Amino acid sequence: MHGSVCAILVAAGLAAAPAGAPQTAAEPATLTVANRFIVKFRGSIHGNDPAERVRLAAERVGALSHQDAEQPVSTQPVTIGTERGLMVLVGNRLVFLLTEGDVEPLAGEALDQLARAVVERLTGALQAEREQRSVPRLLRAVAESLAATVALVAVLWVLVRLRRVFLKASKAIAERRTAGLARRGIDLTPLLQGAIRVLSFVAFWAVVAVFVDVWITFVLGRFPLTAPWADALTGGALGILTTLGLAVLSSIPGLVTVAVIMTAARFLAHFLGGIFDRLESGALKIRGLYPETVPATRRIVSALVWLSALATSYPYIPGASSEAVKGLSLLVGLMFSLGSTGLVSQAMSGLAVIYSRSLAVGDTVRLGETEGVVSEVGLLSTKIVTLRGEEVTVPNTVVIGGAVRNFTRLSGGSGPLVTTQVTIGFDAPWRQVQQLLLGAARETRGLKAEPPPFVLQRSLSDFYVVYDLVARLEADPVDRPQVLSELHAHIQDAFNAAGVQIMSPHFVLQPDEPVVVPRERWEGKGAPSPPEGRRG
Repeated sequence: MHGSVCAILVAAGLAAAPAGAPQTAAEPATLTVANRFIVKFRGSIHGNDPAERVRLAAERVGALSHQDAEQPVSTQPVTIGTERGLMVLVGNRLVFLLTEGDVEPLAGEALDQLARAVVERLTGALQAEREQRSVPRLLRAVAESLAATVALVAVLWVLVRLRRVFLKASKAIAERRTAGLARRGIDLTPLLQGAIRVLSFVAFWAVVAVFVDVWITFVLGRFPLTAPWADALTGGALGILTTLGLAVLSSIPGLVTVAVIMTAARFLAHFLGGIFDRLESGALKIRGLYPETVPATRRIVSALVWLSALATSYPYIPGASSEAVKGLSLLVGLMFSLGSTGLVSQAMSGLAVIYSRSLAVGDTVRLGETEGVVSEVGLLSTKIVTLRGEEVTVPNTVVIGGAVRNFTRLSGGSGPLVTTQVTIGFDAPWRQVQQLLLGAARETRGLKAEPPPFVLQRSLSDFYVVYDLVARLEADPVDRPQVLSELHAHIQDAFNAAGVQIMSPHFVLQPDEPVVVPRERWEGKGAPSPPEGRRG
């Protein structure tokens, strides 16, 4: 009865307040009990703003005894100035007041509806506080939390083991799948393994995060005071999973379309690859397509197939139409256009070199001052191993801009040509000169006997005849300088032995004696003796 009298006195005091005092503009404040939302105060009463009303209500709830807290929660109408209100009571004790100013203006909710919801929430909060003080309930909650923790540790251990097994198996699968490309010099195994490791890392920690979230939600839900946090975590996790699930479901048709396009591109690339294999081996011939241009054509056609597939499937990729992807595409395109001018020029020159068929791998060529064997014809540059054993990289713009002298192309598979030139006066019989040159060629190691060497009289000058000795190189083209050096040595020996002067005459009067090297002076001062079998 005493509590009822106090409530009536409080109501009377509020009713006696001035009419202008009940409500003033203030920021709303939220009342929570046992970590549970009870009500949001929006209006002021008797000079108390919402924040002060929350403080007073929290003090009254905290002052409730155990017996009072077990009493039912109810409401009683009250008039505050000119405004209708409701007293929220726990038993006979006033906790706080609700007025029309506390109703959400846009919710379309009446004061009575708000009061019923507040009574229900406050009843649940007081019950949670009672359960939190129950020792058996707390012991059961602790036991269940410990069991959940043990289960979480076991699940995490299993996940770690499964990840290790997956990485080991995926490494073996990646090596088998890329073995064919590795034999062609394209090793994609590190790249594929790196992508698998990244994906497994993301998937592993995503699954770990899900299990940890479930564990935290379960543990918090065991204790009455933290149960609202568990509900909030569950709602947030379910919201995220729902959003992700809906996004995945909505992207499935696009992903299926992308998979179909990429599968078709793969089969087309495989089919065209078989055709190019036959072209490269010579089993199939197509007019205008030569074996030395097949590798470049294969790469161009394969790139076109995959670029077409990517362009066709791009609109179906999830997120392709987002502003972020559009901005990134614009940035990449701008960077490529600004930085690829020289690269595109080199690439176009490389295509011109390849399709002009002016040189190929294994050909002995001369590019300007560089002479050697072609070791690689790339899209950007050509690599030549010189006769000194040096590798020279020549940009394709330089190759296409100058003359290419190929000593192998017209050999018909008989080996690269080796030529040397001598000028002999008209007083020497040309038949003798020809036999001497051919004899020197026969004595030279590294020159082929078949097809046989031959001599050409290149020109008849004012004072001498220009003779060209042409032979086929038998040894490695890199050994060409040594072969030419030995050939020149045998030519000198043969002409000196025959008494034929090699020095090209430029004279007014014919010398009385031929200008030759006598046999006794062949070795020269300090020169080593030639092998016995090599003497003329």
